[in-house]
Amino acid sequence: MSITLDQLAEEARAGNRDSLEALVRGLQDPMYRLALRILGHPEQARDATQEILILVITQLSSFRGESSIKTWAYRVATRHVLRMRSRARRWTFESLADDDLGQPPNAIEPETLAHADARLLEEETFLGCTQAMLQALDADKRIAFVLGAICELDSHEAADILEISEAAFRKRLSRARAELDAFVGKHCGVADPANRCRCAHQVNLNVARGCVDPARLTYALSSRKTTVEALRALGEIREVRRSLELYRAQPAFEAPADYASAIRSMIDRATSLSVS
Repeated sequence: MSITLDQLAEEARAGNRDSLEALVRGLQDPMYRLALRILGHPEQARDATQEILILVITQLSSFRGESSIKTWAYRVATRHVLRMRSRARRWTFESLADDDLGQPPNAIEPETLAHADARLLEEETFLGCTQAMLQALDADKRIAFVLGAICELDSHEAADILEISEAAFRKRLSRARAELDAFVGKHCGVADPANRCRCAHQVNLNVARGCVDPARLTYALSSRKTTVEALRALGEIREVRRSLELYRAQPAFEAPADYASAIRSMIDRATSLSVS
């Protein structure tokens, strides 16, 4: 039977370094996903993830087991990213709507296709767009949506992390979903095929503006069935679930580095120096 993160946390608190390394490895992906979604900047999210994991292990002695270790780590992570100033471009729904949506049908440029498959370029454009939509939410609504809709925490856990009432959290989440649902319902061709905007027709524009680098894709890293293909197969997404479906269908982004090994090496070096 596999050991749980909570068991690893208990052993790590008792001084087991192998368990500490395994705990960090089990937390690094969800902490990266949270940082990426809230900050909207992959490089900043990468740095923030390392900082979060270091905070988790240095504060582990204060973990009292009143929640799961993962929920507790989300609390540490959320408070940390709230103190950071995002380096991502700030969007509004108005600026997104005016950003040349509804491009006429056009073929992806050959020089772009020399670097990446058309399916992945379409996926990169879609995932980048949904990330921009998150940045169009104000910070309180964005964090509520990330915790409740993407991380799928219940209202009690999320409210505890944000130190607000459950009613206040549910209101923030509801408003975030309403804003996202309204935007995608009016513009997104993935959510509703009747809408004009098509990810494939946006590729050339996004490459020209530097939003998509065909030689170095940020989000579309798998050649398996893409999010766009999966959602398109569903047809029109029910209006009341549009934002949930668009984000929950997306890949679970993995941390871009093995933070667990790096942090274990840091601890081992620090210990050897103190002994010598």
